[in-house]
Amino acid sequence: MSKIRIHRGWLPDGLRSPDVYFTAEYGRACSITDGGEWVLLEAYDGAWQVPLILRTLADGSRDAISPYGYSGVYASPALSSSQVQQAWAATVTSLRECGVISMVLRHSPLVPQAADLPGLRSIVSGHPTVVLEPADSDSAWRGMAGTCRTRIRKAIKNGYTGAVRPTTARDLAPDGDFRSLYEWTMERLKAAPAYFFNGDYYGELLDGLGSNLLVVEVQDGPGTVVSAALLMRHGERLHYHLAGSNVDGLQMGSNNLMLWTAMDYAAVQGLRQFHLGGGLQGRDDLFRFKSKFGGREGEYAVSGLVVDDVPYQAHTRDRARESDVSTEALLASNYFPAYRG
Repeated sequence: MSKIRIHRGWLPDGLRSPDVYFTAEYGRACSITDGGEWVLLEAYDGAWQVPLILRTLADGSRDAISPYGYSGVYASPALSSSQVQQAWAATVTSLRECGVISMVLRHSPLVPQAADLPGLRSIVSGHPTVVLEPADSDSAWRGMAGTCRTRIRKAIKNGYTGAVRPTTARDLAPDGDFRSLYEWTMERLKAAPAYFFNGDYYGELLDGLGSNLLVVEVQDGPGTVVSAALLMRHGERLHYHLAGSNVDGLQMGSNNLMLWTAMDYAAVQGLRQFHLGGGLQGRDDLFRFKSKFGGREGEYAVSGLVVDDVPYQAHTRDRARESDVSTEALLASNYFPAYRG
C-alpha cells in the first residue's frame, strides 16, 4: 500500500495534476471563497489524487468539500481495484485523523474517477454536461445546431466581434468588463451567494493560473463589451468557468458568438477538449443552450461521506435544535452534510 501524502497549499515539483481543478493554484483561490484550507491527498506517485477544502467548524472539528467545479477522486486506470480500495480506506483514515467528520465530493466527468467506494451516498447523479472535442474549426462549425449558427451569423452581421486573450487584473476589477457583466448576470438571475466571488478570489486565481486564465469577450459595433467569460486552460483541455452578458447582447446572439469564438480558439490551438459544463438543474435552459454547440454529454455527480459518525450526529442534533426541526427530518433530507442544512 502506498502511503497517503497530504499536501497543504502547494504541490511538490514533478507531481502532475490531471486537470486544473486538482491544482494548488486553483485550490488556493477556492479556499478563499470556502473559508478553509486547500489540501491534496495523494498516493501512488500521483495516480491517486483527492483535492479538498477543509473547513473548520465551531468546535474545532472540520468538514471537507471538493473545490468548486469538477474534481472528485482521481484514480489512474493503471491502479488495480485492490489498490483503489486500499487508497480509499487510507484516505478516509487520514481525514479522520485530521478531525474531518464529513466530506462532499464533486466528481469530474472528464478525469477517471475511483469506482465502488464504500460509504459514499449519492447527492446528485445523472447531471449532464457538454464536452466539445473540436478536431478543427470546420468540423466544430458543422457540429453545431443550425439555429446556433444562424445566431452567430446574426451577431457578426450586426457588427459584433469576438476575441480570446489572456486575462488582466483590469478584467477582474469591480468595474472591469468581465466582472461587471458577470455580477450583473448573477443578480439578474437571483443566484445564490456562492456564485459571487470577491476580489481576493479573482486575484488569487489570476496570480495562480497566469497565462492559463483567459477571457473571451464579444464587443458590439461601437466597442462595448456585451458578453464575457473566463476560460481556464490546462494541458490540452479548456474549461468554461464564469460568464456574463447584458440583455441587448443576448438578444443579438452575443453569447452564441462568444462560445463559438472560444470553440474556434480551442480548435486552432489544437486543444483536445472544451468543457462547457452543464445547467443549474439538469436538462434546463442553460444546458439546452450549451448542447446546441454539439459535442457529447458527460455526467457530473456529487456524493457525500460521513467520515466520523459520532460527531456528525452531534452536529446534526445541534443544527436541528437551532432550526427548530427534528434531527430525523434533517437526516432524512437530501442536504449533505445535514448539519449545514
